[in-house]
Amino acid sequence: MNFLDDNKNFRKFDPENLYESLTKFGRQFDAGWHAAEFVNINFDKEKIKNIVFTGMGGSNLSAEIIRSLSPFLLSVPFEIVANYRLPAYADKNTLVILSSYSGNTEEIISCAQDASMRSCPSVCITTGGKLMELAVNQRIPLIELEEKFNPSRSPRAGICLSLGAIISFLLRLNPPAKKHFNQKDITQTIERVLDVVNMHKSTQENPAKSLAIKHKGVGIIFFSANHLSGIGKIFGNYLNETAKTFSAQYNIPDLNHHLLEGLTFPSSLKDDTSIIILNSGNFPEIIQKRIKITRDVLIKQKFRVTVIKPEVIDPILQVFESLVFLVMFSYYLGIVNKVNPAINPWVDYLKSTLSK
Repeated sequence: MNFLDDNKNFRKFDPENLYESLTKFGRQFDAGWHAAEFVNINFDKEKIKNIVFTGMGGSNLSAEIIRSLSPFLLSVPFEIVANYRLPAYADKNTLVILSSYSGNTEEIISCAQDASMRSCPSVCITTGGKLMELAVNQRIPLIELEEKFNPSRSPRAGICLSLGAIISFLLRLNPPAKKHFNQKDITQTIERVLDVVNMHKSTQENPAKSLAIKHKGVGIIFFSANHLSGIGKIFGNYLNETAKTFSAQYNIPDLNHHLLEGLTFPSSLKDDTSIIILNSGNFPEIIQKRIKITRDVLIKQKFRVTVIKPEVIDPILQVFESLVFLVMFSYYLGIVNKVNPAINPWVDYLKSTLSK
């Protein structure tokens, strides 16, 4: 029996059952969407000139998707801050999205204080903690995420809660963008991919499992472009935390101007690293041409290269198809690597040591 077809291996290496949270991605998206749909907006949305999203680790992953979808979703500039302070330009015309899954992330509490001092309109996205208390006390719009759809309580495993909430909220600020985002279609796409890659499908029938087997024990460099560029950050996070695997992410065309030379040394890199390219039929012809030539160069350099292409045509649905597939791939890679995909001992060590 193939390693990933033996359920005992999942029980052994995933005792916290992270897998259950991943299977709830569709319900997460719907729950997040509805949580934001009727939140009271106590600021003049017409005066918003830019948006700053603040979040750390798993709590800022959804923002990467938002940034890559900004041509479809936003009418103002969007920046992600993963630090203690807001950009110098943040003022009363800057919407600050304060995202902390636990509600206790110190960098985000600091950003909340910074936003208050600068009179920035804000919205909080959390499951509880200090951020929820702050939102209630200061009457900041609050999007409360339903943790029942993420039983593992891992912030990264609740990504679709956050995605649903943020997209729903931002559509209220820019109603014309609604033509690009159909909640039902997105949820159906998520559920369809989950069915294709679920644990009970054999490795022979499950492309995420078979890809994980091929990438056991190696680092992964990930390439993409345009509306799928945000997937790279999420995939990298899941590879790091879930599969305990080194990863790096680059976007075409920028990587074509430097990276191909940088793959020469160390000479052992090609032995310990694979490259995955996420392509799309919606990419401009010049981007697709660059991907083809890049793949040819990598093969000449003797790297193992896998090209993945979403089946759906709609660019928004391509994002969600790719997201679910690559998250499940990283989960199976963790099991193949014989690590617990739910825990992060070195990250926890750093946090506990820092708190002392």
